Amino acid sequence: MNRFSFFLAPVSNVVPHKTVELHQIYNVIRGDYYRQPTEELQRLRRLQQEEKITQRDVQRFKARHFDYATFSGEFTRRRDDALLAHSGLICLDFDHIDQWHDGGRLSGVYGLRYALMHDASVDTALLFRSPGGDGLKWVVPIDLAQGTHTDWFEILSFYVSRNYGVEPDPSGRDLSRACYLPWDPDVVMMKW
Repeated sequence: MNRFSFFLAPVSNVVPHKTVELHQIYNVIRGDYYRQPTEELQRLRRLQQEEKITQRDVQRFKARHFDYATFSGEFTRRRDDALLAHSGLICLDFDHIDQWHDGGRLSGVYGLRYALMHDASVDTALLFRSPGGDGLKWVVPIDLAQGTHTDWFEILSFYVSRNYGVEPDPSGRDLSRACYLPWDPDVVMMKW
């Protein structure tokens, strides 16, 4: 049923608040709940680019102000060895893709979002912008009868690298990887 753990900020909190389903996270991301911290984080990133604050300041804000989920499963604690049940989902995180271009008309975050959501070979469960605004989180269903979580991460990483020229953050291979939940009114949820 694709249930997974939801955690309240800060990221140092490793005990789940509750177990949720995809549609609940979709509604929270789409609504205004995370709008203020997302807009503030994006403002801080602009200040960092102007060298008025450090990357560490930006990271500290994100770690303190964003709730997060472990899309790959339900956990008693946020540790790989505390997995209760795998959700059958994996989250690929693409950072700093605002300069991405497919060689045609598609470019940037919205271009890659469009390409991934229309990919005929890989189903999309959820697709949304990262809190910083220049990345994407791509949640896809996986069949654990056909390979392990790590196998699927490697296969999907190779696939997107070969077909789209982007590399997902390698931390996505971790079962208990925290995924910060932003505000994104353009979040996409698809049935597969």
